[in-house]
Amino acid sequence: MKRIAGLRELVQRYDLFIIDQYGVLHNGTVAHAGAVDAFQRLLVEHGKRVVILSNTSRRATGVRTLLASLGFGDGFHGVVTGGEAAWVYLDARRDALATCALMTSSLEKSVVSRETNDQSVFHGLDLRVSSIDDADFLLVEGTLEICYSDRPEDVIPIDFHSTGQSNAHIEAFISQGLARGLPLLCTNPDLISIQHGGRTVHMGGKIAKEYEARGGKVVYFGKPLKEHFESCIDLVPGTKKDRVVHIGDSLHHDVLGAVDTGIDSVFIAGGIHADEVFDRGVASREDDLDYARVESLCEATGVEPTYVIPYFSW
Repeated sequence: MKRIAGLRELVQRYDLFIIDQYGVLHNGTVAHAGAVDAFQRLLVEHGKRVVILSNTSRRATGVRTLLASLGFGDGFHGVVTGGEAAWVYLDARRDALATCALMTSSLEKSVVSRETNDQSVFHGLDLRVSSIDDADFLLVEGTLEICYSDRPEDVIPIDFHSTGQSNAHIEAFISQGLARGLPLLCTNPDLISIQHGGRTVHMGGKIAKEYEARGGKVVYFGKPLKEHFESCIDLVPGTKKDRVVHIGDSLHHDVLGAVDTGIDSVFIAGGIHADEVFDRGVASREDDLDYARVESLCEATGVEPTYVIPYFSW
């Protein structure tokens, strides 16, 4: 694991940069300091190919829209997301997977507005929302609501997103799905996410892990699965793996996935692991990064990145 001061040290070494978004480029609301400049230098000044790889439940168009709104533009080469991969999977299985019980961030955005919201996994599909008794599978794409119909008045609010704690509604969703032997599809395997103001939110990956731990079948879409990294490389035909590097902030998803794929990786220490490796839990200055903690964390996780850098900067 090599310490680097900025991405400028890597531009001659790699042709394709596969970049995570949340925790690396932005926090969902604003771009991180220096990130837009570094991103544009890769694209414009050095003409590098850039593919965004994100575990978001949004489809690819949603990522392009978000990044453009935050100042990154849309000149990058491609996008691979958990939501897009899930859509392709469901599109190929329309008959077998036609009805789901749903855990989501917003029934309104995902289902009610499906005709106009091209960021939704439901957009362009005939997928219906039903009770678990009538469902072909469970779909987890968020952790704010449980839905057994497409009617807004039937939405069951849950507080897992902010608390990470189960409740009777979540337990019923899991236990009844297990009782019927239904597969669970998880469009975002992340366990937590760090959002604006440093707030930690709890993601659908935690629900999926619980379902899996209790004997349920889970189909994940996103990192660290090797096929999603391979999909990024396939977007740039002829690219050799030794000329590809992945930049991300999660050892469990980004670095592990890169290692399994056989490509190099850059660990952004100031992202989701900031509290574990920075003296003050924030990447305010490079000198705040405790490299001994980084090494200990990598050892405990069982994966090691090729490079480590405090944050996404030039």
